[in-house]
Amino acid sequence: MAKSKSKTYTTSELANHFNISVVSASRFIVKHNFKPVKTGNHNAKYYSDAVYQQMKKYYQNKPKSSVKQSHPATKDGIIEQLQARIKEQTATIELLKQQLTVKDEQIATANRIADQAQQLDLTTHNQQKSLPINSNDEQINTQEKHSWIWQLFH
Repeated sequence: MAKSKSKTYTTSELANHFNISVVSASRFIVKHNFKPVKTGNHNAKYYSDAVYQQMKKYYQNKPKSSVKQSHPATKDGIIEQLQARIKEQTATIELLKQQLTVKDEQIATANRIADQAQQLDLTTHNQQKSLPINSNDEQINTQEKHSWIWQLFH
């Protein structure tokens, strides 16, 4: 009896066939819980023709804009892709500028608060210096400076 050999595909072969990334093909396989029919050299996983048919059905119904284009054939296609990248990067730059403005405001606020704290500390220190010293405290301080022998004779 002859064995029936059905075609098997690796993840990268499936990805190349449908013009998607290998990561996208792997995610599709995991999402649909497909199991490999065999494992080859270097842990390469081979999937059955049923997986291929499921991917074919999925990617035929999917809009073409979401499928990765391999290479634009015309200069106009290249220009359109570059213009789209420029728009994306311009939007990213604007977002980063807004974030930078917010951070600058936060830094300015922190600097103002630090200046106020320093001024308050200096004011408190100057006020403590200008307080009058109680004469009893002064006598106690001078007595503590002399030894007990000196204090006996004076």
